[in-house]
Parts: sequence; structure tokens; C-alpha cells
Amino acid sequence: MVNSLKMEVGIEDCLHIEFEYNKSKYHLRDIVVGKIYFLLVRIKIKHMEIAIIKKETSGTPPNIYTENEQVAKYEIMDGAPVRGTHTYIYYGQ
Repeated sequence: MVNSLKMEVGIEDCLHIEFEYNKSKYHLRDIVVGKIYFLLVRIKIKHMEIAIIKKETSGTPPNIYTENEQVAKYEIMDGAPVRGTHTYIYYGQ
């Protein structure tokens, strides 16, 4: 994916997950497209969710005000993944 955003999260020697999204910022009407790679899975995962968070920033330095609001939350996986597999993300209106 060109201009994609990649993130890695994990627990040492237990879990290593890599997220890849097609963009780093989205409009509220955009379609979120991405993949989740399960590189190491040694713990039981019951489910996985993705949250859409709206971030608004106003003001000028040093008086900047930022507000975050969770717009939606979706379950993207139910059950345990297997190492080496991946899941696709495709959400939008």
C-alpha cells in the first residue's frame, strides 16, 4: 500500500501483531482499508475490535485544545488467530 501507516504491537515472547492501513488520517466519510498480520501468537485471543476516534484540535500555541470522541467500535475478529495468518479491514459508509 502506498503512503500506508504501519504499527506494531506486542507482548514480548507472547504476541506480535502488525497493523497496516492505507492512510494515516481519514475523513469521517472515508472507507478504512487495512490488514492485520499475526506474526507471533502464544496467548489466547478472544476477540479484536477497532475503534474510530474523531480528533478535533483548536487554538494556537500555547493554548491548543484537543478533543477526542469515539465515533464507532467494530468487532473485527472473534476467536483465536493462527500465527502467519492475516485479517482484512474494510469499513465505511
